[in-house]
Amino acid sequence: MKKAFYRSLAGLCALAGVLSCNGGFSTRDYGSTESFPLSEGSGAALEIEIGAEYPSGGLKAEAAENIREAITSGLFCEKYSSLGIEEAIEAYKNDKVEEYRELNLPLAESENGSAPASAGWSDHVSGKVTGVHGGIMSYTVTRYAFTGGAHGMTEEKAMNFHMKTGNLLTEEDFFKEGYKDALPEILSSRLASSIANPADTSMLFTREIGPNGNFSISEDGVTYIYNQYEIGPYAMGIIRVTVPWDELEGLYWQIR
Repeated sequence: MKKAFYRSLAGLCALAGVLSCNGGFSTRDYGSTESFPLSEGSGAALEIEIGAEYPSGGLKAEAAENIREAITSGLFCEKYSSLGIEEAIEAYKNDKVEEYRELNLPLAESENGSAPASAGWSDHVSGKVTGVHGGIMSYTVTRYAFTGGAHGMTEEKAMNFHMKTGNLLTEEDFFKEGYKDALPEILSSRLASSIANPADTSMLFTREIGPNGNFSISEDGVTYIYNQYEIGPYAMGIIRVTVPWDELEGLYWQIR
């Protein structure tokens, strides 16, 4: 059964700070949830869930288009970036279903039509605005995939946009020279307090961490994202370390 939704929202007043929701920065959600059986009558299926937030107002046309293309590329992959949002969602789903059936139908046929236990797959993709600070908008893509095995994998990837141009900002664009020497000590000092259960600190692969290019910006500060297996075992999940602005003074450029 197919369930799709497209709804408008303007819930970013708290994030936007000086920007006003009255004619200012706003977003719109797009999404789709659908189950695709491996074959007619099969008990195995591919579950696809998509939820994507896109800026819908408050940006110049060129900046909005640059951001839309980058978000679509980050959510689905670069080959869909030139498509409209609804088009990209449908194309992505169709390609995923084709891939799923190509890989799993031969296995089912070799087992007299019975789908193998590994044939129940999940593909979840979501993206949302996670912060607006100064002239920067942060956007985080979350992907979960299960293709058989012991467990699925979740990954988060943050992107940071200059709101005036829509261009992506790298660490080197945002931080000043010397940040790679200063940030490891700051991030490492906040690692233990960033873990929900302090006792889990002993499970970490390392207690000395540094910038990895995967960061988002908000009113609270700069948050670095360390995905599963990056600095700790799968059971610890994704670890996010936030450094308040006052601890970063002199290390970053004020982008307006």
